Amino acid sequence: MPPATPNYDLGLMITLNIFLTIIGILAAAIGLIVMSLMLGKQLREIQSTGERVAIICERIDARLRRDFPDIGRDLGD
Repeated sequence: MPPATPNYDLGLMITLNIFLTIIGILAAAIGLIVMSLMLGKQLREIQSTGERVAIICERIDARLRRDFPDIGRDLGD
C-alpha cells in the first residue's frame, strides 16, 4: 500500500510547519518587547505626573497656610 502523502511533500510540510512556528515565536517575542517598552514609557510618564501633582499640592498647601493661618492649628500641625 503506497503512503498517503509522498515523502517529498511530507518534508515540505514539516519544513513549512517549523518555519511558521519560528515566525510565530519571533512575532510573540517582538510583541512582548514592544509592550514592555510602552509600559516603561507609561510608567515614567505617570511618575512625572505624580511629581507635578505633588508640587502643585505643596503650593496649594503653602498658599492656604499663608492665607488662613489658623488651618495649621485646626489640622493639628
